[in-house]
Amino acid sequence: MSFKCLIVGAGQSGLVLAHALLSAGADVTVVSSRSSQDLRRGRAQITQLTLPHGLAVESSYNLSLWSGVAPTFDQVSLSVVADETSQVGFTGTLPGVGLAVDPRVKLADWLEFFEDRGGKVVIHGLTVTDLEFFTRPGMYDVVLLAVGDGELGQILDDDHTRAAGAGRVRNVTQAYVTDLQAPEDQVLVYSCKEGEGYVVPTLTAQGPVHSVMLIGRLTDEGRIPTLDGAAVGASIHQPEALLRRMRDMLRMNHIPLWERLHEAQLLDPFSVLLKSVKPKVRRPVYTFGHGGSLLAVADTGVSVPPQCGQGWEASSRSAQVYADRILAHAETGRPFDADVLNSIFAAYMEHSGAHIDVFEQYVDRFWTGRLTEAEQDLFQRACADQAVADDYVAGFADPEQLVRMLHPAQT
Repeated sequence: MSFKCLIVGAGQSGLVLAHALLSAGADVTVVSSRSSQDLRRGRAQITQLTLPHGLAVESSYNLSLWSGVAPTFDQVSLSVVADETSQVGFTGTLPGVGLAVDPRVKLADWLEFFEDRGGKVVIHGLTVTDLEFFTRPGMYDVVLLAVGDGELGQILDDDHTRAAGAGRVRNVTQAYVTDLQAPEDQVLVYSCKEGEGYVVPTLTAQGPVHSVMLIGRLTDEGRIPTLDGAAVGASIHQPEALLRRMRDMLRMNHIPLWERLHEAQLLDPFSVLLKSVKPKVRRPVYTFGHGGSLLAVADTGVSVPPQCGQGWEASSRSAQVYADRILAHAETGRPFDADVLNSIFAAYMEHSGAHIDVFEQYVDRFWTGRLTEAEQDLFQRACADQAVADDYVAGFADPEQLVRMLHPAQT
């Protein structure tokens, strides 16, 4: 296939898309501000789940490099903790297996593999002026912006007509720990009024560990959130103190995980993270004065609230849809103008992007007392009926299914 593609960014969506297009014979260049060694030596990034559909997408492009090495999970346990004496929930089975690989390992391996396969990798920071140049006629047939929450994404205008968690700030406190007495084949999810906690078996460069991730929800104004490491003075430069803060936050919110965390040890000093996440929804296409356009990929255009657990799942789905549409249009020989690029994004939103934040919306309505009778009934039935629990967890992996379960009359 004789068309040239430039992908700016080497995250999950950018690299899956790069491998997909390269496999089809396209001339693909990936520009990244960080080399694979920079990634490997960097600080921890937010833990991401690769759920069954995402794993199938990765496998279709020969990107399942950790089969038999990474711990897999096939169940999700959801616990709702109202107070010290009230904890209810259920455990359901996923429609397949999932896994989690430390982004510092996964993205570095994929970047090197892309280059080994003949893809072009340029390690360099770009400016808006560079983007303007690369979208000029005769440079690249299509330019894709896959920078996540990176600065270059600010070139895109906000789109206030879409939801997807936009504007709801969440602060993430996370640590990779060893010796945690937690299942190795389950993802544990705890939800309380102050936010959510995840425990995820994860493969790191040092081997399998658990990621403990706390996602604070802002509640009453003027009060310090108790599931927010930054709010209670934690710092990544004092990792042991941050881990102690995490124990305290769990204890104050009556999440029983705090007792297990007493026996756990930090993987290394770089294994902690504090990050503020403000999901954004942007208009996906930017057109320069000379007429050339670029297209945002995955969370550069529609970012995913971290408590949804859908970050890399959405990235893989986006990359798959984009690859199919780009390859089909390249066959026509017509240019990738703004209308074509907008249609590619619309195809992704129609495929799955419109529902990526359904879990977050459901949980927020739960804690603010705004669940409909049908939504309350679904949770109660999942607690009492294993078949419903399995369907619910399958919906965690497939947001469209969860929407159908929550709102059957609308589907």
